[in-house]
Amino acid sequence: MSNWKGAWFLAKHEMKRDRWKTLFSIGFVAYLLLFTAPLYNQRIEGEDSPWIGWATDFIFMSLLPLLGFVFNKTMMSYWKLDSYSRKLAQWRTLPISPKQIAVGRLIQMTITLFSLQLLFFTLQYVIIRMTGTELAGVHFAVHALCWFCYSLVIAVIYAYWETGHSGKMYFVYSCVYLAVLLGLSIGLTLLHAGNIVMTSLRLIENGDWWIVFPSAAVGALALFVGANRIEKRLTERNYMN
Repeated sequence: MSNWKGAWFLAKHEMKRDRWKTLFSIGFVAYLLLFTAPLYNQRIEGEDSPWIGWATDFIFMSLLPLLGFVFNKTMMSYWKLDSYSRKLAQWRTLPISPKQIAVGRLIQMTITLFSLQLLFFTLQYVIIRMTGTELAGVHFAVHALCWFCYSLVIAVIYAYWETGHSGKMYFVYSCVYLAVLLGLSIGLTLLHAGNIVMTSLRLIENGDWWIVFPSAAVGALALFVGANRIEKRLTERNYMN
């Protein structure tokens, strides 16, 4: 079986296995909408306190990439049971190459991320328009695509930590990254440097829609580099720790 056929087989197998469990991920989308819709409207209308800006940035930068991962029992028990490492160890005993595992994982992650973010941003726009806020659909679509590209880059990094390290190390890396994002979000507010989410939307509304092209290029590069790095890590890692 070729690398691409093997990768697609693994991706489809994992997506079929997690089919009904995507309901938890859809629930997470609803949870995000509950918090982000009011923040979005307040930021667009300019009626909120400057301190709301850090919350919007932190939620988008930290939680949107997580939509590339199905919220199942395996994900929730990484840090304790290291179940994903055990599954990878089992796969490595089968005629499955590291390349197939790496590419298959990224295919699954990209499809999941795109589907859930499409749902998230579509509902987000509907809610914004229902509240009477004027926002062009094409501008919001480009804005959503830029955030998808950002999420894709970060999700690839998460996938590398997930497949290349133990559950405990994956948990530690994730916590450190979240702490960095929290510090960045609060720091921008303290320095009155603006809000990343609304600044990106304003740029697009003002005609700088071209930012989607470098964003897409970076996302594609992340997939290419990520697949190679994950493959190399799967070949070298010790699955016992």
